[in-house]
Amino acid sequence: MDRAEEAAQRALHTVVSECAESGLTDALRGLVQEVYTTNLDRYEPDELGDTPRSFGFQCYENLKERAPRRAHHDVREHPDAHWRISGLHVATPGGVLTFEFAGARFVTMKVPYGQGRNPNWGGGVDWAHQDSQVRAAIAAENSEVLQYRTPAAGAASLFAHPGSPGTVQNFMLLWGGEAKTPLTAGWLAVPVLGERPFIAHERLWWDADRDAQVTQTPMPDRGPNFDERPAAALSMALKQRPQEGQA
Repeated sequence: MDRAEEAAQRALHTVVSECAESGLTDALRGLVQEVYTTNLDRYEPDELGDTPRSFGFQCYENLKERAPRRAHHDVREHPDAHWRISGLHVATPGGVLTFEFAGARFVTMKVPYGQGRNPNWGGGVDWAHQDSQVRAAIAAENSEVLQYRTPAAGAASLFAHPGSPGTVQNFMLLWGGEAKTPLTAGWLAVPVLGERPFIAHERLWWDADRDAQVTQTPMPDRGPNFDERPAAALSMALKQRPQEGQA
């Protein structure tokens, strides 16, 4: 293994361990489970014209809105679901869900719908042509810190690492779910420039049983859900025609 890969793996493992020990992994898992289950249940490509793209966008927006709520103990989240993790900072600078924890920063990325819980770690992403400038900037910064660009999948670097890799502080939280069942998984990864988008990745969680939810906390009572409400009755008043002799 190249020295840059070793440095990336070392930094990654440290942060993954901190996430597990602090309870952040379980907190993230619980929220992802709720968001994914809700959106999968209302995903209607035939009836409503939903698409994998709209599904992914809805999941991302829900996660972006609800993570800060839980971190900041917003009344819109049930108190039992509030996050109480020392040193965690959650914000959305520039509309990007960003976590700062244990000296590290990571942003989120949903695994494409078609990949389920099996991300294509060896390719499929070109940071330079991504819509997100933040992800591209993180990959570029990591490559600069590690003094490294990944070779093509299955290829090894021709020369030994020429310098001394620094310590990675920027990561990406990836998560995905099954297409037919609300089983989710999450990883922390180190994005870099090169032929492969990631130099290292490590699993945070992997759901084994759809009934074994980490958190099953009720939302504040705001009445029945949208699909449980009775259809609105059409109210229409007919104007009476004036009788003969009346204006």
